Amino acid sequence: MPLAASPTPESARAFADRWYAAWNARDIEAIMACYEPTIEHSSPFIKRYNNTDDKWLKGIDAVRDYFARALVRNPTLQFHPKHVAVGLESVILVYTRMSGDLAAEVFVLSERGLIMRSISHYG
Repeated sequence: MPLAASPTPESARAFADRWYAAWNARDIEAIMACYEPTIEHSSPFIKRYNNTDDKWLKGIDAVRDYFARALVRNPTLQFHPKHVAVGLESVILVYTRMSGDLAAEVFVLSERGLIMRSISHYG
């Protein structure tokens, strides 16, 4: 797995713009272009929608399948940005979902600026 990048406020904002645009366009190819092939993704919804006790999805194919099904389940899915936070090796995006619920995602980015690990949080 590539080493994590040290994001800057500018690179974090560019990443956020790209990620939101892909999801809000509901473009699975653009969404997946944000992720490394070795992506590890965790979400509270994995257990519910994959009918498993797994906490992590590993690999681009598993994540693509999960995201594609999310787009089908949620035909009006939209994310509304609220805040971008920059860490030493990560970026956190805080947004509201179509329901108005607050969400946050932690993204560890590779040197290529792609997501190598993501952790979803919903409130």
